[in-house]
Amino acid sequence: MSEANVAEFNLKIIKIFFVLVIAMLVLAMTSGINIIHNKKFFDWSKLKMEMDFIKYKRALAADDKNKESFSPNPEGRFAKSVPVLLYHGIITEPSWEEDGTNITLQNFQDQMFALRRAGYKTITLSEFSEYTQGRKELPDKSILITFDDGRKDSYREADPIFRALGYNAVMFLITGRSLGKNSAGDNFYLGKSELEEMTKSKRWEIQSHGDYDHDWMQIDPAGEKGHFMSNLLFLAHKNRNETVDEAKKRILADLENSKKKIEGELDQKVVSFAYPFNDFGQAGNNFSGAQDFIAQNISKIYPLTFYQEELSEPIVNFPDPDNFMIKRINVDSSFRTDNLLELLAENREKLLPWSDTFWNNSGWRTKWGNTKIWGDLTISEAEERGGNMTVLLGSSLWKDYSVRGKVHLASGASVSQVVRYKNEENYAVCNFDTTEISILQKIDGKSTVMAAKPGNFGNLPGVDHEIGAEVRGDAMSCFLDGKKELEGKLNPSLAAGGIGYYIWDDIAENAVVSIKKVDVFPL
Repeated sequence: MSEANVAEFNLKIIKIFFVLVIAMLVLAMTSGINIIHNKKFFDWSKLKMEMDFIKYKRALAADDKNKESFSPNPEGRFAKSVPVLLYHGIITEPSWEEDGTNITLQNFQDQMFALRRAGYKTITLSEFSEYTQGRKELPDKSILITFDDGRKDSYREADPIFRALGYNAVMFLITGRSLGKNSAGDNFYLGKSELEEMTKSKRWEIQSHGDYDHDWMQIDPAGEKGHFMSNLLFLAHKNRNETVDEAKKRILADLENSKKKIEGELDQKVVSFAYPFNDFGQAGNNFSGAQDFIAQNISKIYPLTFYQEELSEPIVNFPDPDNFMIKRINVDSSFRTDNLLELLAENREKLLPWSDTFWNNSGWRTKWGNTKIWGDLTISEAEERGGNMTVLLGSSLWKDYSVRGKVHLASGASVSQVVRYKNEENYAVCNFDTTEISILQKIDGKSTVMAAKPGNFGNLPGVDHEIGAEVRGDAMSCFLDGKKELEGKLNPSLAAGGIGYYIWDDIAENAVVSIKKVDVFPL
């Protein structure tokens, strides 16, 4: 935008503001000042949203002048993965202190403008669903933005920014607090009229966050409280807990009722659900079968379900028609703009061949233990949990490859080369210790030794070695100092996945290994 155009735009803004002020004065003089305080006739929040929109358009015009700060996307490049962001409330009170959940308006504004400068464009839920099913290509740096709970502050503060930037989002609604008998909303939750405004704007899609599943429920005679979705509730009038069948009916009814309310009252097609408190059945006290029951039944109601992934795991989503569990990045009060951009960059696909000499962090994340990167990758055990697992983000799509690492086992008895890493519950390793070399795989949390070779490898500690692995199809091989030592077969579910390192020792806090260089080549 030229300087003349910017000046013309600013003049228009001043004129609009002047007209609004005159209109308010005329309204006050002709209708009485009390009308301005009556929300039935005049809503200050809508005026504020309009003025905020004008402010953000001005900021956008100024931002567009600084084109060198932008990162344009190459034409014709498609997304290999799509991140999903999660926000809750957007806070404007100056006295607010970080609470681990919400985010300040200034921080949110900075993040949205930074995403635009970095080349990210928002997509709709329909586009995202088509992508995950493998039926649609999306432009590179596509991103889905979501909000939980249906809070007024998230809509009123975010919408002017989205309107200015041309962005859109999904609101996961607690229907029991915003629709039905509570359709008026309150000072905290959105009501039906505001939700209708949101859907009419085409910037917002409304999906389910449950009906009454955010209520803390009594789960035993002593009065202990627990989550709605993962516990057998205590029925005080019967002086007993629910049966498993009663709990299942209650959970399904809540899931179905929330969907019916949104579709019936807001005329929105509902295809997705966000788990309350990130609880998909695993967080209960007295209903051990809750997670399996939800997993087996929820996709019949909602084809897509959203949960919050740990930041130490790969946190982007790939096309997979068999997967209904969608990862989200919980952007809480601790996130700053550079943290978010760094995390997104680390999770972007790394292309093979690939190598690292560890003069900066290319996306290594520690699952547990301690990690230091400066000229090498040094991993060690931590007191609170034995061993160390460190993985490389952005390598999840790697399939057939050879990895070699120059390592120095300073102390401890073993070091493992991790391959085909999908998550903490699913991966394979070549394990090298002083008495044997073995191939282990972990499927859905269960570890199995696929092959093992006993021998005298007592020279492992204290000496530099090259360890490595090759994976091609379901075949896996382990290498020590350039020599193939072992072969085995992997479960077909580990058809792709990234790399990492794992250490363990019987003596607490004893194992330390330094990885000096890593090379990965396609096969």
